Amino acid sequence: MNIQYVVNTVFRSCTYIITQDDVTWLVDCGDVDKIIPLIVGRLGGVMLTHSHFDHIYGLNQLEERFPGTPIYTNEDGKQGLLSDKLNLSRYHEDPFVLDCPDCIRTLDDRQCLSLFEGISAQAVYTPGHSPCCVSWVLDDAVFTGDSFIPGVKTVTLFPHADKRLAMQSELLVRQLARSRTIYPGHEPESNQSFQMI
Repeated sequence: MNIQYVVNTVFRSCTYIITQDDVTWLVDCGDVDKIIPLIVGRLGGVMLTHSHFDHIYGLNQLEERFPGTPIYTNEDGKQGLLSDKLNLSRYHEDPFVLDCPDCIRTLDDRQCLSLFEGISAQAVYTPGHSPCCVSWVLDDAVFTGDSFIPGVKTVTLFPHADKRLAMQSELLVRQLARSRTIYPGHEPESNQSFQMI
């Protein structure tokens, strides 16, 4: 399994590209022009860490290129994909609503999603930054989105954020990351490793 990432132009959010054999999965979706050259073979789907616009704004363009690609999130994430108010894009220059609601697949907390032969991703709800936050755990990796960015305090200033839940989610992520590498939702400002210590 190979993991690459691109740093997107909006708020330096990260999109992760996970490939094995002839299948590719994405975690979040920003600058599609940077992502497409890294897609190998079939695109299995997109796993969203949450539906704030800086992590989803490339989805419509991606769906134009790969029609019907499933997008995995939780129920709150689904609502965010369909509302420019909930995904916060209304308050920026480019309001976003997903054009293909039929592509959305919701997963329950701790539900697993098969990615490759013998490799699954577990959706672990990590609310606080937003109710739609999901961390994805697979093998020796955990994709935390904005629920936990090493060295950065979790932002809880947005509507529907919850500081208490954010603290609980950080503790959970730290437990999940004891023997795994953290892949956060934004590029660290320093050269610090994603590896949890």
